[in-house]
Amino acid sequence: MEIVVVGHLSRDLIITPEAERESLGGAPAYAMIAPSIGALGAGIVTRIGTDFEQSYLDDLHDGGLDLTGLRTSQGSSTRFVNIYDEKGNRTQRVSSLAPPIHGYDYLPRHLGASIFHFAPLTSEEIHISCIETAKSSGALVSLDVQGYLREVQNEEVLLTPWDYPDEVLRFVDIVKAEETELEYLSDAKTEVSAISRIVSLGPRIVIITRSQKGSTIYTRNNHVDIPLVLANKFVDSTGCGDVYSISFLLEYMRTGDVGKAGLFGATCASFNLETQGPYNLPTRDQVEERMKPYHA
Repeated sequence: MEIVVVGHLSRDLIITPEAERESLGGAPAYAMIAPSIGALGAGIVTRIGTDFEQSYLDDLHDGGLDLTGLRTSQGSSTRFVNIYDEKGNRTQRVSSLAPPIHGYDYLPRHLGASIFHFAPLTSEEIHISCIETAKSSGALVSLDVQGYLREVQNEEVLLTPWDYPDEVLRFVDIVKAEETELEYLSDAKTEVSAISRIVSLGPRIVIITRSQKGSTIYTRNNHVDIPLVLANKFVDSTGCGDVYSISFLLEYMRTGDVGKAGLFGATCASFNLETQGPYNLPTRDQVEERMKPYHA
């Protein structure tokens, strides 16, 4: 298969002043973007509990994902509770966590993948053996750092510095972080010095997303700014980072051009803004049509 996405699936509960709703979450769910845009096989490696809804499993299967890496453990699945106030501010809690994912959870078919993307929701979710094994397979290894910057205290999610990033980043080729996460990822005073610190640990590409201000992709010798690609409407931003990363990786492997791949990823993410959950994902033709006004 072309890409494997590793991390917990989540049974999310979304609470707003108007309503409550359940939602399928976690980067492996948003891996459904890969088959939608023409990936040559996409799989997930994850752990769930016995409480995980069959309807979600059906959605993942129907979305074209290889589910041979899905492991079910006794107990509960990971469950995030996202509470939004009238101004849209979010308070986040974790009511349960599935067991960690280990390197022995891979099958031989996973280790033949061209790309591994790791996107933990919490810091203890992915055992380092997973990342080390992926690197030794010869695949391109990508990491969204968000989970490593989260600490769960009495169910509350707190941002916290990552004390020993070198232990993981030495196995990683591409790092993705949100602009607001940089101060927790590095104690450097500027963005450029933070990027230099990350690159010195091993990665050769660093993607910094900036919400409504687009993104910047750094390589060891240069950087490129990616514009915000406008959506036709705004419904929900959940999963946009996952869609961006997965789409970027697939396009980067095709073109070797970080600028083209960044614009492609940003365009895929714009479609994700228009729907709730990992559904109604675009085709490659739809993405390329929306990209046209943004080409230089």
